[in-house]
Amino acid sequence: MAGSGAPTGRVRRAARARMGTVALTAAAMLLLPAPAVARPAPSDPGVPAGPVVPDAAPAGVRQLDPAHAVMPPAALPPASPVAAGVSSVGFTPGGRDATGAREVRGAQPLRLVAVTWSGSAPDAVAVRSTDAAGQWGTWTDLDPAGSERDATPDAAPGTAPGGTDPIWVGERTAVQVRALRAGLPVTDEVQVVRIDPGIGSNDQAIGALGAARGPAAPQYVTRSQWGADESKATWGPEITPTVRAVTIHHTSESNDYGPADSPAIVRAIFAYHTQKQGWGDIGYNALVDRYGTIFEGRAGGMDKAVVAAHAGGFNRETWGIAMMGNYMTEAPTPATLNSVASLAAWKLGGLYRDPREQVQLTSAGGGTSRFPKGQSTTVPALFAHRDVGNTSCPGDTGYAQMDPLRDQVQRLIAGSATDVRTAWSAQRASLGEPTRVESPTADGTGRVTTFEHGTVIWSPRTGAWTVTGAIADHWRGAGAEGSPLGYPTGAEHDVPGGRAQAFEHGALTWDRATGAVRGGV
Repeated sequence: MAGSGAPTGRVRRAARARMGTVALTAAAMLLLPAPAVARPAPSDPGVPAGPVVPDAAPAGVRQLDPAHAVMPPAALPPASPVAAGVSSVGFTPGGRDATGAREVRGAQPLRLVAVTWSGSAPDAVAVRSTDAAGQWGTWTDLDPAGSERDATPDAAPGTAPGGTDPIWVGERTAVQVRALRAGLPVTDEVQVVRIDPGIGSNDQAIGALGAARGPAAPQYVTRSQWGADESKATWGPEITPTVRAVTIHHTSESNDYGPADSPAIVRAIFAYHTQKQGWGDIGYNALVDRYGTIFEGRAGGMDKAVVAAHAGGFNRETWGIAMMGNYMTEAPTPATLNSVASLAAWKLGGLYRDPREQVQLTSAGGGTSRFPKGQSTTVPALFAHRDVGNTSCPGDTGYAQMDPLRDQVQRLIAGSATDVRTAWSAQRASLGEPTRVESPTADGTGRVTTFEHGTVIWSPRTGAWTVTGAIADHWRGAGAEGSPLGYPTGAEHDVPGGRAQAFEHGALTWDRATGAVRGGV
């Protein structure tokens, strides 16, 4: 809706039989001093793996990596949860034109609207709104929202709610809708849904943050800051073993919004996904607006491998970043692309993956997946939604940016190898894949990454060492590097009757016969 607020840019969607539904803060992941990296021996196979390091990150606008040189903005307080209103809006009596288009008018601004239906889906749905002078603008075809949840054993075919992606019309009070099936109008079979995101106590402050944001911003706006109503989230965080690839999306709605509108748009998408689409939470792991502001999406932790609902059939072991807007004909802004590149580089670089490496993903079926359940496909570690789904996402101009985006992400990651990564590379077979992005230790002096079967922790005075199993459990229970033991100073090794490991201020021994751990400072 360029300038006037009326939708512009026509979405050319892939034909489909049904419609249903990223600041390397580590901008360069802290380059560490280079002491000799220890090569710990693999842990005893009989020692159980320990839990992941607890998340001690504070609430508020968070730096994805506090080591980044860019200073964060002033922290924002949590906003009061804002319950977005979701309601159906009836068509105005009469007013049907020759194409079957029908009109909706409201006394209040429509803000975010979507088109939904029960039963058979239309082949095409388009919406247009009035401009500031009250004249009808250009038609915009809407992509299907589908059901981006993976297939489940108890999901009956055709039971997912039908609807389009939402479109932001802001303060406009009138829209026209047309729906076609086999070339014939079926507008009478669809409904218009209005989502009023309300006004959040942080909206203006977040807007000012976005307008002033530089190209390499390391902060993000938390769910509590943009006003997520957590009582509406019915799908609790589900953690997948690791993130193997990052998926790029667009949200398909208008590009005509101001910085202070962004948190309202995020709230409205959250309400639509939870209350109308039945996804239990917002579908994306993170969202980036046209001003470069990063918003936390799916609950569970930005640094964790949280399963979301963004690429049906391929939600596990992927992480979805959505560019807020419609990028079929209008290109993403440099601010958007820079923040997406930084976020993707932080996620992939922190998990020791390269954006062009080829990864094999296996479809779980469902959603907009182009591949049936059980079929595998190979994609780059940074790929577009349309690479695996029957969708135009992230738009034609957005898709054209994928190769330049991979180049930018690779440049951000290049040269950022740390001693933690080097130690993991030597033990990848025994440690497994990363489960958390590399991050500073709680005391701020070291670096740590958790893996499927252990933890690698580094400090400039001790080097990088691996801690696993029962010894790791005991050490973490005592406070990890913040305990009286301090950082590990050697590899776990055999001793009579068990295994032992040295720390800065003592040692721990695991008894093979009893499974008990003894020792300390």
